[in-house]
Parts: sequence; C-alpha cells; structure tokens
Amino acid sequence: MSPWRSGRSANLVLFLSFLAVPVSAFAQAVQEPGAVISLSEAIRLSLDRQPASVAAQGALSSARADQLQSRGALLPNVTVNGIFSNSSNQRFDQATGQLVSQNYTSQVQGSYEVFGAGRKIANLRASGADVDAAEARYTAQRFQTILQTTSLFYAAAAATDLVQVAQQRQERAQEQLTFAQVRLDLGTATQSDVLRAEIEVGNAELAAVDARASLRTAELALGRQVGREGAVHPAPQSLPDQAPELPPTEELVRRALGGSPAVVAADATLQSRHMATLAAYTPYLPTVRLSGGYDWFAYDFPPHKQSWSLRLTASLPIFNGFQREAALQRAQAAQRTAEAQARDAELGARVSVESAVQAIEAASRRVEISDRTVQLAEEDLRVQEERYQLGVTTILDLQASQLALADAQVAAVTARQALGSAVAGLEAILGESILQESER
Repeated sequence: MSPWRSGRSANLVLFLSFLAVPVSAFAQAVQEPGAVISLSEAIRLSLDRQPASVAAQGALSSARADQLQSRGALLPNVTVNGIFSNSSNQRFDQATGQLVSQNYTSQVQGSYEVFGAGRKIANLRASGADVDAAEARYTAQRFQTILQTTSLFYAAAAATDLVQVAQQRQERAQEQLTFAQVRLDLGTATQSDVLRAEIEVGNAELAAVDARASLRTAELALGRQVGREGAVHPAPQSLPDQAPELPPTEELVRRALGGSPAVVAADATLQSRHMATLAAYTPYLPTVRLSGGYDWFAYDFPPHKQSWSLRLTASLPIFNGFQREAALQRAQAAQRTAEAQARDAELGARVSVESAVQAIEAASRRVEISDRTVQLAEEDLRVQEERYQLGVTTILDLQASQLALADAQVAAVTARQALGSAVAGLEAILGESILQESER
C-alpha cells in the first residue's frame, strides 16, 4: 500500500471519529432526565398557561358576571343609611320648626321597577346568550390551543425522527466510503469513487447538522407552548402510525352543525343580538318605579321619631335627542351582522369537516405508501451494496439508492406528522376528541 493511501486511511479514521461526536452528544441531550413530555401532558400544561386560553377563560368569567348583574336587576334595590350631623351654629329644622345644632337619622330605602316594558327580561336573556357564546368561544380556543400544541409536539417528534434518519444516512455514507476505499486498495475502483463517497459523507453531515438545528428549534417552541424554560423533548414513538376510525362524513357534519364551537358561538351571539334589539324598543314605552323609605330621627341619641314615605313614579321620554332611534339602528345592524355570521359559520363547519376528513384520508394513505416505499428502498440499497462490493455497479447507482432511501424515510416521518395534525384539526372543528372516542 502506498504512503498516500495509508495517510488517507488514517485521516479517514480520524474523520469518522469526529463525526461520531455530535451524534453521541445529541443522543445524550435527548435523554436528559425530566426533559421528556407526553402529548397529554403537553396539552394539559398549554391549556393552563397559554395566554389565549387564559384570556378566553377570563372572558367567560366576565360574561357570567354580566349575567349575575342582569339577574340582580330583577330584584329590588335596598339601601340602609345612618347620618349624624353637628355644627357650631344652630340651624332651622324644617321638619320640626326648631333651631338645632345636631341630629341623628337612620334610614331604610328601597325601590323597584314595577314596569319596564320587558327591558330587564330582554337583558337577562341577552346576558344568558352571551354566556353561551363565551362558553363556546372558550371551547373553541381550548381546541385551538390543543391543535397548536399537538402540531408543535408532532413537529418536535418528527424532527427527532428526522435526526435519526440523518444519522442513518451518515452511517451509510461512512460505510460507502469504507467500501470505496477497500475497492480502491484492491484496484477495482478509481479515486473518483472515493472522492464521491467523501462528498456524500460531507452532505450527510450537513443534513445531520440541519436536522439537529431544526430539532432544537422545534423543542424550544414546544417548551414555550407548555410554559417551560428551555427545550422540551417529546416522548419517543409519539407520531401516529394510522388514522382513527371515523364515522361517516355526513355524521361528522351533523355533529359539527350541532356542536361545533364556532357554530354554537355564532348562534348564541345571534340570540344575544336579537334580545338586544328587543331591549332597544323598550325606551319607547313608559317605565313605572315604586320607591319608599322608613326614617328614624331625633336630636338626641338614639333616634326615636319615625316617618315613612312611599312614591310611585311613571316616566316616558318624549324626545331625547334621537338616542332611542340611534340605539335601535345600531342594535338592528348588529343583529343583521350576527345573522350573516351564523349562516357563514354553518357553511364553514360543513366545508371544514369535509376538508379535514379528506386531509386525514390523504395523510393515512401517504403513511401506507411511504412505509412501502421505505421497504422497497431498503431492499434496493441492499442489492446495490452487494453489487458494488462485487464491482458490478457504479458508485453513482449506490449513491442514488442511498438518497432514495433517505428521501423515503423523510417522507414517512412527514406523513405521520401530517396525519397527527390532520386528526387534531378535525377535533378542533368538532369540539370533541375523535382519537379518544376511537380508543374507547
């Protein structure tokens, strides 16, 4: 063997040892204790910590507070007062006709709107519809958070598998370089074979570097989604292998029209706007309010003189600067907008369900095809490796088979990622978990 070839062999050993360092370091980083999280745990943490989910829950609490206030309007107002007054100069008291400098007073006052033209009932029903809409929006945001978390989780899981694919490509490239070097030593290959093999080793290393960088980015994004500092690693074997069994499309559409968060929220908003329009008509009718009070007063403590009062008031605004007309027009415009949004929500639910079903079926089929393609590519590479060792094929044919296998493995990973995201997308549309239902 020539000194040049011996030197090349020694450099090759050092080069392969250097390539093994980042791969082993990455494998050790992935296995850090306490850094692995399951999909269910990631969803639970994101629902508790994501600002959008927390804001939707806060909006629901505000809607319930408004409903409580509307219920309180059905009850009378009661006020208890206690008054003590004292002055350096005496003053004339109109109630007794005496000059006094101090007095004590206790009062109990109450009022109730006897007739309000149905305004309080309309406001109560509107607030109830607002609560229903807020609950639907919270459910929608909850499943949107689940969808986003699931997508980020599967992206990190796919990135993990892609690093393994890149690592396998590195190993095959190193084996190819070894084959080429052996054949060169035996005189059955040319120096061009070794150079091409070294180029593939470099390309494989670059692919591994890119894969590790993408994995780091995906795990950092997942960590932010679940509210944790640093990277979070998805549990191994997290990507789905097959799609869950789905009911017929028409059944899914029917369930979406009846329970989709977007449809429920739009219908509840329409009901609220309808009640607000009815409430806008009430200022055209009179209101009747009954109020009364009971007083204890005296110039010495405790007060012992008593008096009471009762008042029935009726009012009807004749002209208030067109405020009633303007409020009615705004309420009617809001109701028409809500009607259009409710119709669009139903149409959108139907279209979204059918599109999601098609996406799941297509992703499931891609998983089947990509798995078969990986098997075929592995067999083709095995044959090409044997043929190359026997010297009956070229290095270009061997590299083509290696790249075909790497592409097939990448396609299999991305197909599983797309399948998981498509299932989560259908669940977000329906507002229910299809995967858990199929598992039951």
